[in-house]
Amino acid sequence: MTQAAVLDFLFSSPLIPRIPQELTENTSLQMIALATAAATAAVVGHAVYKKIRPYPSIPFHVPVPEEAQPGWKGGSILPNPSIQDPTRPGQIICYDPSTGRHLGTIRAHTKKDVDEALKRARKAQEKWCKTTFAQRKIVLQSLLDFILLNQKAICRVSARDTGKTMVDGKFGEILTICERIRWTLDYGEDALKDEYRDPGLLMFYKIAKIEYRPMGVAAALVSWNYPFHNTFGPLVTALFAGNACMIKASEQVAWSTTNYFSKIARACLEVCGHDPELVQFMIGFQDCGEAVVNSGVDGITFIGSPEVGRKVGAATAANLTPCVLELGGKDVVVVNKDVDLEAAVPVLMRGTFQNSGQNCIGVERIVIHESIHDKFIEMAGSRIKQLKQGPPLDEENMDCGSLTMSGRVEVLEAMIEDAVSKGATLVHGGKRFVHPQFPKGQFFTPTLITDLTPDMMLAQEEAFAPIMAVFKFSTLDQAISIANSSHYSLGSSVFSRNLKEGQYVMDQLRVGMSNLNDFGVNYLCQSLPFGGINMSGYGRFGGPEGIRGVCHQRSVTMDRWPRLIQTFLPPALQYPMGNVGDAIVITRDLINIIYNGWIGRTKAVFDIVKVLLVGSNEPEHL
Repeated sequence: MTQAAVLDFLFSSPLIPRIPQELTENTSLQMIALATAAATAAVVGHAVYKKIRPYPSIPFHVPVPEEAQPGWKGGSILPNPSIQDPTRPGQIICYDPSTGRHLGTIRAHTKKDVDEALKRARKAQEKWCKTTFAQRKIVLQSLLDFILLNQKAICRVSARDTGKTMVDGKFGEILTICERIRWTLDYGEDALKDEYRDPGLLMFYKIAKIEYRPMGVAAALVSWNYPFHNTFGPLVTALFAGNACMIKASEQVAWSTTNYFSKIARACLEVCGHDPELVQFMIGFQDCGEAVVNSGVDGITFIGSPEVGRKVGAATAANLTPCVLELGGKDVVVVNKDVDLEAAVPVLMRGTFQNSGQNCIGVERIVIHESIHDKFIEMAGSRIKQLKQGPPLDEENMDCGSLTMSGRVEVLEAMIEDAVSKGATLVHGGKRFVHPQFPKGQFFTPTLITDLTPDMMLAQEEAFAPIMAVFKFSTLDQAISIANSSHYSLGSSVFSRNLKEGQYVMDQLRVGMSNLNDFGVNYLCQSLPFGGINMSGYGRFGGPEGIRGVCHQRSVTMDRWPRLIQTFLPPALQYPMGNVGDAIVITRDLINIIYNGWIGRTKAVFDIVKVLLVGSNEPEHL
């Protein structure tokens, strides 16, 4: 829509104030009416046009890997799919976890690779940090337009490397990163503008502000569950703040990162006229991650398990490197007795089985009122038994794909067995699903289990799997106790038609995020910071807090009226002090002038004038 079209629309819009007809019969009033309408239309039109106008964008192209193309049937099926082969150290074996097909073998990066990459990133950042926000917005808009044009290819590449469905890719890979870019384009500059603060009465003649300056090279060690979004989320934030970015992607998704996603980032920078060395992608095992953490980068974001997170936190503490840890969750949903299950069950199904349950804010625990428990189990169980599971790029209409990591099926079966042995009721699933055509696929049957208690493994350990785990409660305080029984404290939800009771439960939950009558939407509100407490980590990304978190905050004061008022020390306070007693009286009276009551302030003014004129002649009292 052109600006002229927008204005034409606004002139006929109810937004424009109307002048009564009887008044407009007068020529002068007609002119006033026209001028008023034109001025209003100009203001509103400019605001609307600015909002709908995209930022400048430069198109670019990145070839899609053959293995992600429709109809690809190549790649031998590995007899024992695993990313590591003991006979080939230093090599990452890439395969499709939903079929076991071999995708390729990639050399794992070493400490030497990390050190060299950091040097290249630092050199590129020296020029990038001098770019304007307008130049950075061109990069982000170009990236956004590429994603919108190539979202199918991105989802297919992600599905091939992780086993997720295309719908899960649209939700978790595309929608989330598009919203991150949109928010950054619209509000990132405002978040990084100098922030002015009240200097206080004592410093009334000063300007006080905070400047947000890029830290240098921001590193992100990201998880494998959403390889595209997890990579580009921290990358977008780091670049817009003026940093270079080093991404250490999981070895579980080495193929997609190396063959497509890293090429997108570098091609986007290059076509926009910037050094592609601004972004460095490292792929490797534990030694590679340790090398990144200890390399001397200026800030680190880690997304992963608590076990590895503790090591990262310890290393960054030793190096005094700023760090954000997002360590997963055991997210709870409390369902009150007054809930409309017809509306709630579909949302809880998506929250549980999205990406086969491999979500840091996925629904891991459902705590439901005993009065509606049986109805809920009946409704959810009926749906779960109908879920279709299989390799999403080889079969159509799949609800659930595979697990991404090998070896997880046995762990999950052990968790289910532990729960059943302690009194839980297994309604459906609870075991490996062997696909008739792809028996090497890493599938776990969509599961429904109820009558859980907080002492069970399934109640405490992060499952990261397609398991709907249900608890019962009779009172709200009992529900709160169950919800807070986990050491994980990332996200949460409360479903209740009684908003007072819903708010009461939310207020008692020890978590970093919460939603009332919804699931996970705080991650789609990119204006909000994302993160948890307790074993779910610390620090935040997302929102103004996240983009400022990859900056150095510098506090600055300046003279407000430099030609009129500057800091002046009276002679009694200047070194060497002739009479320390006078200096003590002056500082005492200065404090009283600022902070004492009006009587004390008035007395202090006279005292300080007296000292400045004739001195106090008071000795220093020790």
